[in-house]
Amino acid sequence: MTRIIMIRHGQSEANAQSRFAGHSDFDLSELGRKQAELAAKYLCEKEQIDVIYSSDLLRAHNTALPFSKAYGLPINDREGLRELFAGDWEGRTIDDIKQRYAEDFRIWREDFSNARCTGGESVAEIYARMIPEVLSLARENDGKCILLATHATPIRVTEAYSRGLSADRVHEVPFVRNSAMNIFEYDGNTLRPVKTNITEHLDDSLQSDVPKGLIDLKR
Repeated sequence: MTRIIMIRHGQSEANAQSRFAGHSDFDLSELGRKQAELAAKYLCEKEQIDVIYSSDLLRAHNTALPFSKAYGLPINDREGLRELFAGDWEGRTIDDIKQRYAEDFRIWREDFSNARCTGGESVAEIYARMIPEVLSLARENDGKCILLATHATPIRVTEAYSRGLSADRVHEVPFVRNSAMNIFEYDGNTLRPVKTNITEHLDDSLQSDVPKGLIDLKR
């Protein structure tokens, strides 16, 4: 049995500026660094981590840093844990995307599971690439507890899969807040959710708002 703990990165500079980051390499904001530190402190009191993996993007890698220090473990960066590629939306503000790419953004908001960033990756495509990545890491680390520092959409598609939901039902999984953690277990055949959207390590003053207009509406 492999225990998998996925954490979304802390607030990034893109989040703070209401920008769509995608593969753009924004770092954490000061609030994001604090969120990551509190998440590491919280987890150290509850879990023994054996291996740390991270998306190779700065905001995820630097979220993993406090865990690396706390557990005395190296960070293994993996491109496969990246957020979806946002194409023409990369680095743009949400307001700009809404104006320039109105129809694609409308689909993102109203039919998230079938959405595609203009010129970029679709939710179905990240589902198809993310699940094999997570299961491969789980198989490689059978009997261990692994931490995956990653992004909102990879966590949502993984939770969807663990709940038996196909790619066209990812919208049923709630949005993942900055530094929220999801815990799964994999027995070699089945991935199942244990506890999701954990934000107990943050009080109200340390929660970061979701960028206005970004959350998909369909539930």
